[in-house]
Amino acid sequence: MAGARGRPHPKSTAFPADKSVRAAVVLQPGEPVRRMYEELVVLMGVSGAEVLREALIQLHQQKAPGNRTSQLLKEAS
Repeated sequence: MAGARGRPHPKSTAFPADKSVRAAVVLQPGEPVRRMYEELVVLMGVSGAEVLREALIQLHQQKAPGNRTSQLLKEAS
């Protein structure tokens, strides 16, 4: 059952390993990031979801301590 709308829920850092994670990103018309997103979808010739996956990988490589991106990708497959 979904929680009440507009009611704050406690934040959790635990992600169940056996469940999918769905990230919703709203990009408003005229927003610069939306134009970048649309351009990347066309340039890369992939879905918007794939563009966001690639962006997450790149960001993780830049920001994550110990740069464990390759290890995490191998474990996930």
